[in-house]
Amino acid sequence: MKGGAHRQGRSGPETRQSLDGLTGYRLRRLQGLFVSHWGRWFRDLDVAVTPVQGGILLLIGENAGLTQVALARLLNVEAPTLQQTLAPLIEAGLVKRTRSQHDGRAFALHLTEGGRETAELIAAESRRHEADLLSGLSQKERCELLVLLEKALASGEAAIGGEN
Repeated sequence: MKGGAHRQGRSGPETRQSLDGLTGYRLRRLQGLFVSHWGRWFRDLDVAVTPVQGGILLLIGENAGLTQVALARLLNVEAPTLQQTLAPLIEAGLVKRTRSQHDGRAFALHLTEGGRETAELIAAESRRHEADLLSGLSQKERCELLVLLEKALASGEAAIGGEN
């Protein structure tokens, strides 16, 4: 078999050298760790939202009355994808939808009192959660990582023609 395919009788430990130099693989691993850490961190605080839902609560809190269309645009997702993520927040009583005063066809999003409390907790705890997850990096390195990630995002968006 070609290209490093499975060899029978292999006698050494498995490796992932073919993946370790790939940025996408490393980003996906870090994202998986982030989601797992978030789940444990916020479960201990009795907050049952995903990282994406937490981000939605923060954005709605920051932009009260934001329409679902505008929120989908901010998150770079399709409206049906947003609806699947938003529905549990509405059902849990954290977000309420009302007809937009500016466009009766659109829905405006607002946090309920419980949603505001949850968003405040997420805002306060997210920094600690990230600091714990990235404890191997100094504050300066964490700032540099954010700058590099922003540059990588811009480069990626340009590479696919700005679709996102």
